[in-house]
Amino acid sequence: MHAQIESGPKMKSLLGIPDEALDAVMALAFQLYQARRYREVEVLCRGLIAADHTYWWSYSLYAAALRRLGRLSEALAQIERGLLCEPREPRLHAMRAEMRAALATTTTTVPAAA
Repeated sequence: MHAQIESGPKMKSLLGIPDEALDAVMALAFQLYQARRYREVEVLCRGLIAADHTYWWSYSLYAAALRRLGRLSEALAQIERGLLCEPREPRLHAMRAEMRAALATTTTTVPAAA
């Protein structure tokens, strides 16, 4: 069972950040992702999550960028956080299955000592 992410005050509300500004940052983050500028996507997604920690989309794009950077475990953690926000989001479930499969193929087992 998933624990819900606390829905306390969002930074965007505390700082008076308008939704239009966050929409512009989301659009830019997606454009940077398409341009394969994953480190910049990472920075913008962390800012988006800080502004609104309850929106699943930011976690999904962050996870996609982390995956492209080869940071699979971190990517899976972001997907899990996104699922805490939106447990029924099919894209997150698909990403989680894909990420788990990718992690399974990269994990090697160390043989036990004789």
